[in-house]
Amino acid sequence: MRAVRFQQGEFAVAEMADAPPLAPHQIRIDVVACGICGSDLSMSKDPCRFVEVAHNGGYPLATFDPDAPVVLGHEYAGIVAETGSAVDDFMIGDRVAGIGLATDTATGIPTIIGYSNEYHGAFGDHIVVDAFWVRKVPDHLSLEHATLAEPLHVGEMHLQQSGLTSADSALVVGCGTIGLGAIVAAKARGAQIVIASEPSPKRRELAKKMGADIVVDPFEQDPIELWNQMVAEGNPLVGQAANGILIAYECSGRAGVIGELMRTLPFNSRIQVLAAPFGDETIVPVIGQFRRISINFGHGPYENAYDITLARLAAGEIDAEAIITGRVGLDGVSDAFAALRAPDEHVKILVLPAAGRPE
Repeated sequence: MRAVRFQQGEFAVAEMADAPPLAPHQIRIDVVACGICGSDLSMSKDPCRFVEVAHNGGYPLATFDPDAPVVLGHEYAGIVAETGSAVDDFMIGDRVAGIGLATDTATGIPTIIGYSNEYHGAFGDHIVVDAFWVRKVPDHLSLEHATLAEPLHVGEMHLQQSGLTSADSALVVGCGTIGLGAIVAAKARGAQIVIASEPSPKRRELAKKMGADIVVDPFEQDPIELWNQMVAEGNPLVGQAANGILIAYECSGRAGVIGELMRTLPFNSRIQVLAAPFGDETIVPVIGQFRRISINFGHGPYENAYDITLARLAAGEIDAEAIITGRVGLDGVSDAFAALRAPDEHVKILVLPAAGRPE
């Protein structure tokens, strides 16, 4: 198949071997669109470190040979091209999107497509995934917009896990697609106030559009100082929110943020970590104990986060087109990655495998 190969730090359009034959519970999908994820940026920046962290963390879903070629991309949408013998809820021609997981038929271990040398990601003609994680896309929702369900659902999942109630307020740190998903979910779940902290003007604009009540540039205004000031002054915008707690949703993945939040959040606050760096970090644990700060990296129950997000997109509750700031064919992937590393103008760039394909 035609795909974007990543190897030795370089992207190149190439002919790649097809994924393994379908297992009974799997489907093959012709890819229409796929978003570039922040984890793809992390992996391509330092694949050896990426694999080392996954291996040391006992996380086989993202363990592969970093010296061998891979095809990235797991935020996919496309058309069902083939179904396994045990699949009876999808037909060839169905429009679908979903979470990019495939169970390796050789080992029985699931893998994230793209973080595997055998199960290629969606920066190419087609993918093989487990049908369990696939959903049909409503007819009135474009497949390009449906790709956003995967990154946005992370926000919904973590909002559920964080235990946010209608008495609480949310501080969203970092407004890439995952942060925007957290804003949408916080507003939908009745947060008293949603504060968004983001240095990029483009992303601040989108945070406001997604429903954030207050949007700040952290280089100009510390959002926690602002919160404390509003509570102390009895600002009417805060209102009942001062009776709940402030939950910080760390979506930036920047080094040092967790330690900073531990030191500066109000006593009895929580930190929900949606994005995290791959480097070693030093925190002072007793500070969290002093201030009674709870940190959650993704523990706890959640239900139907992907389905809820897909339904919001289909209902027009999320301005999907505003989030998509670029589209490229396979030959534009390398430049797209470079653009996303300095995210002044972009939030989500989609890869369209058929775009610019020779006839």
